[in-house]
Order: sequence, then structure tokens, then C-alpha cells
Amino acid sequence: MSVRSNKGVSRRVFMGGAVAATAGVAGLGHVGSVMASEKSLSQGKTRFDYDVIVVGGGFAGATAARECGHQGYRTLLLEARSRLGGRTLSSQFAGQEIEFGGAWIHWLQPHVWAEMQRYGLGVEEDPLTNLDKTVVMYNDGSVEELPPEEFYHNIRVAFEKLCHDAREVFPRPYEPMFNKRVLELDKLSVVDRIKDLDLSRAQRAQLNSFMALYAGETTDKFGLPGVLKLYACGGWNYDAFMDTQTHYRIEGGTKALIDALLTDSGAEVRLATPVVAVEQMSDGVQIKTDDDEVVTAGAIIITVPLNTYRHITFAPALSEDKAQFIEEGQLSKGAKLYVHVKQNLGRVFAFADEKQPLNWVQTHDYGDDLGTILSITIARSTTIDVNDRESVTREVQKMFPGVEVIGFSAYDWTADPFSLGAWAAYGVGQLSRLEDLQRPEGRILFAGAATSNGWHENIDGAVESGLRAGYEAKVLLG
Repeated sequence: MSVRSNKGVSRRVFMGGAVAATAGVAGLGHVGSVMASEKSLSQGKTRFDYDVIVVGGGFAGATAARECGHQGYRTLLLEARSRLGGRTLSSQFAGQEIEFGGAWIHWLQPHVWAEMQRYGLGVEEDPLTNLDKTVVMYNDGSVEELPPEEFYHNIRVAFEKLCHDAREVFPRPYEPMFNKRVLELDKLSVVDRIKDLDLSRAQRAQLNSFMALYAGETTDKFGLPGVLKLYACGGWNYDAFMDTQTHYRIEGGTKALIDALLTDSGAEVRLATPVVAVEQMSDGVQIKTDDDEVVTAGAIIITVPLNTYRHITFAPALSEDKAQFIEEGQLSKGAKLYVHVKQNLGRVFAFADEKQPLNWVQTHDYGDDLGTILSITIARSTTIDVNDRESVTREVQKMFPGVEVIGFSAYDWTADPFSLGAWAAYGVGQLSRLEDLQRPEGRILFAGAATSNGWHENIDGAVESGLRAGYEAKVLLG
């Protein structure tokens, strides 16, 4: 992997509040700088600059580039940011290794697990067990501390009721349209089902919080089949599913796997190079970057987040099916926040109902000398200014009265112009049109977590989609 970076980063003033670097926290993480040994790429000369151009340096793009490189194609990967990783970001805060996005992996997520095995990467454990304190915050702002066993019981009961028919609807989770009942269920939002469930006040609030988090939006906009499919991918089993969501992290962080994929790819990697136009020719494609450089290839793989498609001009225009997806956009508007408090709170976990900002709060690390570092996932960044110390302190103290906030670090994925949203999530009516999003158009191929069949909200979905796109490139180019 050879890496170079253009001088400018556009949409051109990126910082605009996307990253908070307060109280001495770390910045954007490391730019991939490992240089691969020279690899023999395709020897045949064509009139194109490259065989394949991959747009986007997240897990989908890195996987697609590796697949194309292994097939002998001259591959160029273009990443708009000054770093690799896409919507994953390894960093540091208060002396701790942290992840601002896409932290959790599991052997029930077969694609990412296989890649970790391929590159000899282990895991770090952070199980959500043996909790000292569990809290529920309701939409009215009131806070209730529950015994951990009751808290565990509540979310299990609520989640199992919500997903009671997941096995029937998704008997083959990686073939999401195998049961055509999905077409009918896709007309329903998650709240359409929750409102009919027999749940206690705490159970309803905990489930609302969980679902708002998965949606990155209010639950009335979140399509019901999306969460049923994820539950099915977890083996239709609550314990197994929960273990996939918050237990194991990649040893060395997500950056370790990204670097391994791209080093193995042999691809040329250019950072800080946004693509602004894609034009199909009779037997190839050409792209234009934001500094007016034109590059040609036999095929292009687009892996950028769905909400950023609107910043790329396609000629000819993409199909009406894809145009509808782009107009609707991806649902999630999430952000990630780490807060360091002086007090040792022990192992805590909290849910806050969907109108509150701190929807998912868990202890990242704690100790008498350290105090507590809280890892907080925010469903909708519009509910709090994650860059404002006063706002962050106020909300944390509502949940944990009397704590002293020492520092914080945040990443607002929705404010990032190269993501314009967080994890992939389907709105009402979108999952049943997934094939529209996946379908190649001429010499343009499409990848990214939102285009995956399985774990669309996880790293595994991105890797899955990159594998598919790599195969489609092989079929196209021969």
C-alpha cells in the first residue's frame, strides 16, 4: 500500500464542529502510513490509468481494494479524509484507547471475524456484565436506578417480545427477501410494534432507547424489519445477539484491521482526495477529484456513505431506484461521546429514552485513581451539542448527580461532511428495496454497510459488501 495525501481537504472547511478536541483529548487518529513491499500488479497495459478505482477508505473500500489487488488489478483507492477507516476511528482519550465508531466485533459476524483470523488479530474483552449500577432516564427527565438483575430482565423481556417472529421472517438472514412477509412488515415502524407490546414503564423506556440508538433517529421512522434481521443474524437468540453488540473489540483497534487489509491489497492509496464526479464511458469510467484531476479505470467501486452520494455528480444519472434512496438518505444521525469524571462509579450502564440525548451509557474504564471514563452513544446529535462542555456536563450530572466532569471527547458523525450520518439504518420501506441499492450500474459497482445483506449496522456488513463488490469487479473485468 503506497499512501499519499493531497494538500487540501474539501467540502473544504471540514472541521465545522465535526470533532471536539476539548480538555486535551486526542485528535483525528493516525493516517495509515505503512508502506507495502512492491507487488506485481496486472502487467497488461490498457488505455486506462487503473483497472479499478475504489472510492472510500472505510472497511468496505479496504476490503474491495484487497479483493481487487489479489485478482491482479491495478487498484487505486481514494479517500476524502486525511485518514483511513471511514466511520470507524481509533483514537486516545485520558490515556485510554477508544473507538469513536464501529468498535464491536464477534465470531457470529463471519466476514469480519474471518479477516481478523487471516491477519492474526486478537480481541480485547469488555463484557457488559457484573454491573454495579444501572439507571433508566425517562423522556420527562426523571431518573430511576434499578437493581442490575431487574435492568437485565427488562431489556431481555422487551427485546424478545419485539423480535418474537424474527426466525419466521428471516429464516435465512443473509437472504433478507427469502420470506416475502418482509414486504408487509416494511410498511411498519418499530414504534408501530412497540406500542402494542405489554411492557412496564421501565421496559418500554429501555427498549425505546435501544431502538432509537439503532435507528439514529426516533423510532417512528425506523423500519421494523431492519432490527428483526439483525436479531436473526445473532442466531435468533437474545444472549448471543447482545454478545455481538458489546463484548469484543479488535486488538489494536479498528485501525489495525484497516491497515492490514490495505497493506495486503497492494493498492495505491490517496488521502484527502474527495471525488466530485463519475462519468461512464463506452468501456470504462472516469472520475474527477475536487482539485480537478481526472483519473480513468475499467470499473469503479463506490463505498462512501449513502448520504454523501449527493455530493457526487454521476453521468449518466443513476437509476431512479438509487436516486430515491439518495433522496431519502440514511436514517442515522448519531454521535459518540467519551466523558471523564472524577468519581469512581464502578461498572455502570444506563439507558435514556429516545427524547433524551445520552441514550446508551456504559463504563469504559474506572478506578480509584482514574475515576470513571464513560462511553456514551447518542442516537441523534441534534439533542445535544457534543462540543459544548456545559451541555455535556449538565446531561451527565442529570444521570449521575454530583459527578465532576474532568474532560470529554466527542465525534459528531452527522456533522462530518464525508459521512453526514452514523451507522447504517433503514427507514420505513427501505429494506425491501435493498437490491436497488446493491445493483451495479454499468461499470459502477456499489458497496458499503448499507448495501450488505447481513449485519448492516456493523463492521461485518461493510466487509461483506466489499467482498461482493470485489467479486462483481472480477465478473465485469474478467
